[in-house]
Amino acid sequence: MNFDNKENHEEILENYLRMMSVCFTAEDIFKISAFLDEVYNFNKITNIVGSKEKRDIFYRHIMDCLSIFSIKAEFSQQDLYRKKLLDIGSGAGFPGILLSILLKDSSIYLIEKNRKKAGFLSELVKNLHLFNTTVLNCPAEYLARNASLRESFDYCIARAVEKINILLELIIPFSKINGKILLYKSRKVFSESENITENLKRLGTKINRIEEVDVPYLNEFRTILILDKKEKTSAIFPRDMSLIKKDYR
Repeated sequence: MNFDNKENHEEILENYLRMMSVCFTAEDIFKISAFLDEVYNFNKITNIVGSKEKRDIFYRHIMDCLSIFSIKAEFSQQDLYRKKLLDIGSGAGFPGILLSILLKDSSIYLIEKNRKKAGFLSELVKNLHLFNTTVLNCPAEYLARNASLRESFDYCIARAVEKINILLELIIPFSKINGKILLYKSRKVFSESENITENLKRLGTKINRIEEVDVPYLNEFRTILILDKKEKTSAIFPRDMSLIKKDYR
């Protein structure tokens, strides 16, 4: 299998999307391929993602990110129509840019505090004509106090590698009551979930379930941790990052 053959990875991508009942166009596939090329080229000079080879970026990041669409009960295109979504700690655009491409009628916000990464995201949004997407270059703990953003999102998503209790305090204040928080996690989610109950309670949120997802050609255990926002989050959260890290270091 020659991964450098563009038709090959596009065929794999199309088959995976069809398997998950995701509607897409030829333009969507073109944009995802262009996104892969941009990340691959930018990564050569910045190391924005750990994977060096284009093949690894495709499977470990693009296909992995798209796996969220396999959770049809919480994440179907129909349910996401005209919803407001947040990707916190978007980095190179995983999964935010992919969601922007496939959810054209939704409003997508990407939070990235690193200026270089945020600049890369802004260029992607411009070059791929993602008119539904807003890039916010600011720490999440400050943005969560903005009245237009706080408790305004239907879906809050993160694939960041921050310690889970730190991430929870940053992301949950953005979610609407009855909104969904979806976190990409590895096998360690089972041990983590045993240590977040008290924190979730004070943030007005509870665990819905842990959903295992299958990523083709990626021989690694992948899950999505699904949380339900049940109550308004106290105004004291999120705290300053120094205080958050002090509690959860």
